Amino acid sequence: MKTAGRALLIGAALSILGWGLHRAGAGLPLLIAALAIGLLLSWVLPQLGLRVLDRLGLALRAAKWHREEGRHHAFGSTHLHIHDDGRHSWMTADDLRHLLQLRDSDDVIAARLSGRWRRDGRGTLLLRVDAVSNYLAQAPGRMEPRTVRLRRYLDEAVLFPAAQRRRRSLPPDRVDRPE
Repeated sequence: MKTAGRALLIGAALSILGWGLHRAGAGLPLLIAALAIGLLLSWVLPQLGLRVLDRLGLALRAAKWHREEGRHHAFGSTHLHIHDDGRHSWMTADDLRHLLQLRDSDDVIAARLSGRWRRDGRGTLLLRVDAVSNYLAQAPGRMEPRTVRLRRYLDEAVLFPAAQRRRRSLPPDRVDRPE
């Protein structure tokens, strides 16, 4: 009941104000100007406000997730640092060590995957994912469930999509077609 009483009071005050402006001869021009300004503000400010809020939301989201951006691969609860250079997909030796619970040094892992590793600008040992998959297929613990799942994950979630991207990026005359 309080809101209805306030609405009636505000309506009566505006009616008296409008009647007074009309008697003074300024009612119609002021009403038209007020309607024009109201329409302009209701049309411009919401769009402007929504744009500002949208950009602010995107900036906050980008600031929150910038560390995770580009990390699309995870096995179990471990984020994998996968880098695709256009020719090969690479993963860090630290990720492999963590996933397989290995205690081997970088030199030992590099020796197991001879010719299929490199170091990045920070000195991190990177391993070709296809070589890791082949190694897991021949390693002594190749039939352990976690090793089988990891190899399957690397083949299906990393190697196959990368091969499809490379195939789609080739010109039509260079794509291998079965005859």
